[in-house]
Amino acid sequence: MNQPRILVALPTTHPDMPCVDQILDGTSPCSGSIGSIVRLAGYLAEAGWQPCLSSSTESRSTKFRSIDHTSVKAGEFDLLVVNQTHWNGEALTFGREAISRTILWLQNQTPWAFVNEFLKSGGYRVVCPSFYHANIYRALPQWRSKVDVIYNSTCPVFRPMVTATPKKRLLFIGAISPSKGFAELMEVWSYLARKVAKLHLAIAGSISLHTNVSASVGSLGVADRAFEAEHIVPWLQSLPPDYKPEFLGSLGPVELRKEIAGSWAVIVNPSWSSPETFCVAAVEAQLCDRSVFSLAAGGLNETVYRGEFATLTPKRGIDSLSERILDGLNSMEAVRENGRLAGEFVRAKFGDSFIPDSWLKLLSGQRNSLVLPKTWSSTDDVVKDLLRWTHTSKFAGR
Repeated sequence: MNQPRILVALPTTHPDMPCVDQILDGTSPCSGSIGSIVRLAGYLAEAGWQPCLSSSTESRSTKFRSIDHTSVKAGEFDLLVVNQTHWNGEALTFGREAISRTILWLQNQTPWAFVNEFLKSGGYRVVCPSFYHANIYRALPQWRSKVDVIYNSTCPVFRPMVTATPKKRLLFIGAISPSKGFAELMEVWSYLARKVAKLHLAIAGSISLHTNVSASVGSLGVADRAFEAEHIVPWLQSLPPDYKPEFLGSLGPVELRKEIAGSWAVIVNPSWSSPETFCVAAVEAQLCDRSVFSLAAGGLNETVYRGEFATLTPKRGIDSLSERILDGLNSMEAVRENGRLAGEFVRAKFGDSFIPDSWLKLLSGQRNSLVLPKTWSSTDDVVKDLLRWTHTSKFAGR
């Protein structure tokens, strides 16, 4: 039996990536979403399928075929797995005739109507990276029949390293953007500086992971020019000399693994207004046996282990998270043990074989093993189910 012909489509626009193989082997930096998409093509190739990866820039790979988005002939493919940017709410990049064979892969939160219109137009399926994300669309009439959860994948280079005692350093991993928690990170670090915390801050991330537009980059070279000038530079000037952070820039997985191993703990997106739908960085840090600090919000509730030490705070406000970090500094052994257990947790839950198997099942016409919840965890769940059951979900808002 011939395996289905699969197109895997990166976002409509993304940073240059001339050699895709370098993303697969962990030597080239990229965002978590881009890495997960590229690795899906890699999984299919390893399974003996013949995937085709489409991108917005010239790319090459020795593992599978790689073409430009504009060169895609949808009729060549049995199924298309496309990033959500290929659906604009009304039309699909690759043509209306391909919608019935298209799986829309959501990475970011998007309005309920956006997903509803895709399915109403005949979209094949929708994939979300967490149950939290999928639950946003619970009122969709096709929620149980058309929405699936498949976790984002991580680069295989992430694993514990035998190192000397880590530095008392907190490592932020993520986009240096006001919409991804960096503004809140600045507030947290200013709070810790005022408390004279015995801790250093390093920042792993750069705008280059998310855009090609060098003209918009600020003088520091890590963020949008306006955000740097209006927020980051004044913040740096306000900090005491001993609390100036170290900007590490964009790091490939091999380099990032070393920085994680040399850090006491990691912090990711501490934003209540823009919660993570999954957070690859959080899982990769834990694969290196490090605890992750942030908020008990969004997909982080599914991806972050805190059985030994509560590294996620359920309370809003900068003070709560800052005090959690200070508590951690006073409970070093508990944080260290939490990191070790976090490694066991993510290796079991997001293992190398589980995620590829989920995709292979779904693309073969089977249901993957992650089943949408049948129980309610909030009154919002009850309302969405009632809307779905009574066929009034068009009033469900987001």
